[in-house]
Amino acid sequence: MSYGKQLLGMFFLVIVVCGGPFMLYTVKDEIVFAPEEIVVHTVFLIQQIASGSLGTYDLGQQERSIAEDIVPFAVNTFKLLFASVSMAVVASLVFGLFLQRFRVVRQLQKILNLVATIPDFILIFMAILAAVSFYKLTNIRIITLSPASDSANDWFPMTLLSIGPTIFLMKVVSLKYAQIGGEDYIKTALAKGMGIWHVLTHHVYKNIKPFLVADLKKTIAITVANLFIVEYLLNVVGLTRFIFTKDGGYQFNAAVIGLLGICLLSILVYVLIRAALYVFERLVVYK
Repeated sequence: MSYGKQLLGMFFLVIVVCGGPFMLYTVKDEIVFAPEEIVVHTVFLIQQIASGSLGTYDLGQQERSIAEDIVPFAVNTFKLLFASVSMAVVASLVFGLFLQRFRVVRQLQKILNLVATIPDFILIFMAILAAVSFYKLTNIRIITLSPASDSANDWFPMTLLSIGPTIFLMKVVSLKYAQIGGEDYIKTALAKGMGIWHVLTHHVYKNIKPFLVADLKKTIAITVANLFIVEYLLNVVGLTRFIFTKDGGYQFNAAVIGLLGICLLSILVYVLIRAALYVFERLVVYK
């Protein structure tokens, strides 16, 4: 299937997801199924796009242009996604592979395995409660919970968003490290006197990379799922603001543009991470 058909399929999938509230709803305790409503809203959206406008959305008491806000919103969301996934990949390689032989790292991974049993949204709420307690003790504000204000900083949402994907990816890399580390060719390389760094980069990493790349999409999916919670709770000015407009009600055009933008940014993050891994291999593994 060509990339054009895949993008078109993704567009219609977003249309169906965002049009759900109009297609299926209740009236006087009766369920109403009206698929024609999606067609009406989609045609209106396409007409606006064809005319060079993405439409407007309500932000509180203000009516704003989607085209004017989409670029800064997309930049903020991209920074969150790319930084969080990058931290997950780096942490998984550093602690799950290159520092795996140290006992303190293995103990840390056991703790993370216990933390992994807790759902991500619970971990996010616990981190927010910890930030509130920290503010009460030190009077230093690192988060903003007021819906009338924007996020106080970038680093806290990035760190919070990286928790789930880091735990997942580190667990994957650690498991593959344990499996590959016991293979005969690894033992033979060590018996020949090869350095541990050489073995890790030229033998273990090469065999772990296919699993890392295969689970990279799952990692991004976990990050995107948590993105909705983090951006909304921490008042990050990102693409989810088109979907969860504050006091503006649900708006089809804004929801479609926001969700479609998140999907496209996810693809971009995947491509950039793959490119970063390629550069790492050329500089470190194949030098």
